[in-house]
Amino acid sequence: MMKKIQVLLLILAVVCLAAWIGLRKPYSPSDDLPLVTYTAFDVKGINVAAGEALAQHTRNWSGITATTFNPASGLLVLSYTNAFTENSLLAKLQANTDTPISKKVFEKPAGPACPVPMSLIAAFPGYLFWAGLLFTGSLLLSLFMPPLQKRLNFG
Repeated sequence: MMKKIQVLLLILAVVCLAAWIGLRKPYSPSDDLPLVTYTAFDVKGINVAAGEALAQHTRNWSGITATTFNPASGLLVLSYTNAFTENSLLAKLQANTDTPISKKVFEKPAGPACPVPMSLIAAFPGYLFWAGLLFTGSLLLSLFMPPLQKRLNFG
């Protein structure tokens, strides 16, 4: 009976650790880059030249990684690091133009959504790793406990 449990623990440990190795995200140099946030601002009513000038001006701000102005939709889209918040960015943009600017709020797509939270999906490789360690520890304990018990005269 003990051998069957040890074989089961070995299989579970190998499966969990192999799945963890297969699912874990390998290191990438881009992991060291600061996180970037994208926000769209509604600047309808601004002429094309002023919109392009505003986009060009914001490209020079520290913490802004990219900007684009779309005259057809009246959107100014910025990507930026955590040096800004949406409100501070909106205030700084508004200070540079007479046109009213507001944050563009996009509609949430209708239809079914995944019932499993993304945080659980992202944490799954970590769960596999710790489960693999737990099964490995249990296997080692089951292998070394009987000789230790005999040595200490417990059994």
